[in-house]
Amino acid sequence: MKSLLRCLVVTASASVMLSACYSRPPVVEATRNGGVVRNAKTGMYTKAVMTKKEPDTFLAEDLTICRVPADRFKDTAVHTLVYCNWQ
Repeated sequence: MKSLLRCLVVTASASVMLSACYSRPPVVEATRNGGVVRNAKTGMYTKAVMTKKEPDTFLAEDLTICRVPADRFKDTAVHTLVYCNWQ
């Protein structure tokens, strides 16, 4: 009985760890007004700024963007973590 319980716990733990490591890449669809990103986390999150676009836009690795005030844009370096409303 103990070995069966131990086997179930190990299997469940492995399943949870593997599912946490897997993430689907974002899908970008072209539209008339630009691109739409699906399968990316949008909303208030902390993400790394992969690149910056003048005058006010950060771009994350999952292709979401965040628009910020000019002083915050100037003070933020590329590859730093930023808590922002990613869209």
